[in-house]
Amino acid sequence: MKKYSLKVQPRDYQLEAAKWALSKKRAVVVMPTGSGKTLIAVIWSKELLEKNQANKILFLEPTRILVEQVARYLEKTLGIRVQAIHGKYHPSKRKELWKRSKIAVATPETALNDLRYILENKYDAIVVDECHHTTGKDAYAKFMETIGTVFKWKLGLSAHIPLSRRKQIEEYIGEIRTWSWTDERIRKYVPEWIGEIYEAELNDAEKKLLEILEETRLSYTGKYRGLINLAIRWFVRDGALALKESLGKKTILASILSHIKPLLEKPGIRPLHKLDALKRILSDHEGFSKAIVFVDRVIVAEKIAEELRNLNPVTIIGKTRLREDLRKVLRKAHDPKTKLVVSTSAGEEGIDLPEADLLVIWSNVASPLRFIQRHGRILRLTGRKGLKFVTYIVTPDTPDMDSLIDSLELAKRLGVDIPVDERVLEELWRRTTRNRILAVLSGRPMPAEWIAELVNMPLDMVLKGIKRLEDKGLIIYIYTYLGKTYALPEDIEILYEHYGEYLDPDPSLVARIKPYIDNGELKAITGTYESVKKRIIRLLQKYGYISKLSASLQVPLETGALQQVFLYYTFKIESEEVHDVILKNIFSVKKYIDILQKNRRWTDKI
Repeated sequence: MKKYSLKVQPRDYQLEAAKWALSKKRAVVVMPTGSGKTLIAVIWSKELLEKNQANKILFLEPTRILVEQVARYLEKTLGIRVQAIHGKYHPSKRKELWKRSKIAVATPETALNDLRYILENKYDAIVVDECHHTTGKDAYAKFMETIGTVFKWKLGLSAHIPLSRRKQIEEYIGEIRTWSWTDERIRKYVPEWIGEIYEAELNDAEKKLLEILEETRLSYTGKYRGLINLAIRWFVRDGALALKESLGKKTILASILSHIKPLLEKPGIRPLHKLDALKRILSDHEGFSKAIVFVDRVIVAEKIAEELRNLNPVTIIGKTRLREDLRKVLRKAHDPKTKLVVSTSAGEEGIDLPEADLLVIWSNVASPLRFIQRHGRILRLTGRKGLKFVTYIVTPDTPDMDSLIDSLELAKRLGVDIPVDERVLEELWRRTTRNRILAVLSGRPMPAEWIAELVNMPLDMVLKGIKRLEDKGLIIYIYTYLGKTYALPEDIEILYEHYGEYLDPDPSLVARIKPYIDNGELKAITGTYESVKKRIIRLLQKYGYISKLSASLQVPLETGALQQVFLYYTFKIESEEVHDVILKNIFSVKKYIDILQKNRRWTDKI
């Protein structure tokens, strides 16, 4: 009997839930977000595999983000290979992936498409995460209807199952048992409010429209390219309806995007591609007392209210401030019969919006002030009468993802506790445009200007992305004839191969090095390459990393004069290999200065 080592110490209620689920064979565990439901599934899976009660186990996750996140978590906690499978992979590739490990994690869409491979490889146990999705007409429900008795072991996980869905979920999966947040064993692990992320993917027609917008952007520079960036942002953040409204005005943007307007009328282009996600949020949180939806565009707010008339909605928009009936609107917003308040920025401050137990962020904004003001509608609630939820709707693999992750990171730095799982944030971060920078740099060191061209992004946006990557230690750079030449830490050998002359230290040079740990400056180190190297290594061994460092040294010119040179390396240094590359670059600075001097003389002759 093969043993699997559990790398995490489970809590007593997690062991209790896993034992109960195993005794039932078909079971659903309902437990609050933050209480560690995934570890229950790990314990359940470990038991089945060790006792050979299951051949292979399938984990179903509603989004690609969760597929990748859960796969890594399972590998970390069980110490075995786990295969993440989703639409990113070609069908022929997926056929092989289903064979590779004892546990596979997939989206329901992929599992439905690949059911024949699941059957061929004898998957006989299934974990259905976020199982409240397994009703209605989506892929989750279709898959559960299709599999019938294929899986002899079933485990459902959810933070909340609406009453209207209980019967169907019990039929699909099994008996439901709830561990409440009021349980003293669980309560301390559950935050005052829960952050959740819902994806609103563009369909094929909308993706094609986005491609045309991005291609058009390449045809322009300066402020015109900036205007098209705005158009892209409106489209992916607020929807085609918002972009259509903007292009209907007599503006420069409408003129340069005149070819786009007819495309917005094509079949398949939805006015609000996030509307289905909003409806899913409201359905998933069945029983909420009041929901507030924050959007940026008046036309979007009005369309949402029109589509959700059954919730007796009220809209709070900028022009409402100028009306005499503002008090009447606010009275309706506070009325218990009003289940939905749709607000633009007018409701973020200065207006007494009602308290709510469900907040929906439709338009993601990077402004920390606006972000915090919006969350105040949930955070200001006093007393704990029940859980409160903040949900974010995001268009994946677009600039909308950047805005969301920027908002979350800024809020955390400003001291606002955002209870979104760190692993979810990490996976979100990997799907921002910054990940495109990493992909472009892989195996190809280059300056920022080249990166901007290859990823089809403005230089200022690329530089902001690079800075965040530097802070995480995911990008380094050296000074070459191209200026700052960026690379991935794992591509150090490529730097030596292509830029070796800038990594050939002059043993006669003396430099003054200032290392930093976070924002604190350590004692400066002065000396030649060999002497400085030994002392920096000791610092790395002591602290584990260096946040950044600067260097100053005097370089002899061909004229015999000495030139004072300052170099700055503003990325996180975590390995001796990276540290050595930096030092070699510092002590090879004469080659860099010689190139600058030659370029200056050449320019002067023109």
